[in-house]
Amino acid sequence: MHPSELDQDVFTKDIDNPQGAKLRQMLDEQDYVFAPGLYHALDARLAEMAGLDAAYMSGYSTVLGQFGFPDLEMVTMTEMVENAKRIVESTNLPVIADCDTGYGGTHNVRRAVREYEKAGVAAVHIEDQTTPKRCGHIAGKQIISREKARSRFEAAVDAKQSEDTVVIARTDAYGSANGDWEEHLERGRIYADAGVDLVWPEMPDPSREDAVEYAETIHETHPDLDLAFNYSSSFEWGAEEDPLTFQELGDLGYKYQFITLYALHSGAHSVYEDMQNIAENAEQAQFDLEERYIGHETESHHALSFVDRYQDIETRFDPEAKERIEDSAGFAEDRSEPITSSSNDDD
Repeated sequence: MHPSELDQDVFTKDIDNPQGAKLRQMLDEQDYVFAPGLYHALDARLAEMAGLDAAYMSGYSTVLGQFGFPDLEMVTMTEMVENAKRIVESTNLPVIADCDTGYGGTHNVRRAVREYEKAGVAAVHIEDQTTPKRCGHIAGKQIISREKARSRFEAAVDAKQSEDTVVIARTDAYGSANGDWEEHLERGRIYADAGVDLVWPEMPDPSREDAVEYAETIHETHPDLDLAFNYSSSFEWGAEEDPLTFQELGDLGYKYQFITLYALHSGAHSVYEDMQNIAENAEQAQFDLEERYIGHETESHHALSFVDRYQDIETRFDPEAKERIEDSAGFAEDRSEPITSSSNDDD
């Protein structure tokens, strides 16, 4: 038999994406869905503990937090997908992942979408910059032609193996070396017509007027189009005279909102302060830190890593594990009740 005569279409495999379905439901039912930008598994777990809607695997956060690089597309698709996989496995929140430019031509874009789907993400966003891309707030960005951009997003939408996977198209036309405001608007229309689920117009500043005008203008031709908004960490929102609120953005149709480097800035600030303290004050810094976290939800690193669940699993499959745990020093869950094989393994 010739390979082309095989019954199975090896290019199309239907898969389930329950997290994509969950995200779509939230987008339909809520005024807006918010996700903090983060870059590792623990932050996603903390976001879930705090009651947030979703988790956003930020590209800049990933390349800076995991590699120490600037956001200049120096990290490969494989490395990004691997990080997304770790984040997905750590939380029950839907994960939205940065897919940069799709990492190449048509085939690269298609493969990237499918690799992220296999990792379990709810959504990906892809942008219309040239490769290598850069953070939308680093000077020097340039966009590809309308035709190539439309092709990129049509390929991404067509590549989906689950109808529930959400595809977000980002345009960097406004503020790029070869774009302007009108191009920003027109590309949003083009990408909506290409079949993406949301359009993200990246903004070069925290202008209230621009956010309002974009939403109102594009909804004249595409009234049902959902938008995404980057409440960017590049801006000083609190210094604005009348900063946009999440609710206002939701009312304008920016149904998915995120702060790209929220967890990274939170963590970097806290860690630096504590590192400086311990450099200057030795063990007193540890005492100071203990005063902050003892009694807090994050007090036990064993609890954060679900040690008790892993101990339960171990005792179910290793007959000697219970005795070893009870006869040794260290963290163990309360074992006053008999351990039974009916425990749920939801890891």
